[in-house]
Amino acid sequence: MHDIQRKINDCTLCGKKQKLTGSSIQIGCTKFIIIGESPAKDGWIESKKAFYNTDGKLQASGKILEKLLQNIGLSIENIYFTECCKCIIDNRSDLAKCSENCLPFLIEQLNNIPCTIILTMGLHPTQAVLKTKIKRFADYVGKEYSITLGNKEYVLIPIYHPSPLNPKGYKDNVPIFDKIKSLL
Repeated sequence: MHDIQRKINDCTLCGKKQKLTGSSIQIGCTKFIIIGESPAKDGWIESKKAFYNTDGKLQASGKILEKLLQNIGLSIENIYFTECCKCIIDNRSDLAKCSENCLPFLIEQLNNIPCTIILTMGLHPTQAVLKTKIKRFADYVGKEYSITLGNKEYVLIPIYHPSPLNPKGYKDNVPIFDKIKSLL
């Protein structure tokens, strides 16, 4: 993983955008990985831990995700997690192109961990991994897609981002996590 991180840090395809200074993957012990959009300036960048602030407290999205994970007997501490885009994105209009640029890094990360299920958090990670333009994200959420990335096969399940600003972030993800529990 150290070699992958060096490649990420050396990349300039999106310009000289800030990246995580530590590892861009949180190692877990589950059969799935959650893929977010991009590192948050006030989260992982400063705290060095996904979903946590610098005081070691779960951020709002992390609290919702933790509640979803507890429903299936897990915790944020147990999961693999990474971002589709490895740079901090100040302008959301850059997210699709940066996610596309980072896809080879993401595939390399995925091929180096023992996961068989991918949960994509939101539109941009789902588009990047499926390599398709999505018009209506709700048409994809909760469905299972058999995909091959690099040298491995996966089941991909898009989920709603667990942001407190997203009215679907908890309640509409509950049945998806019930499905994930049955897959585990």
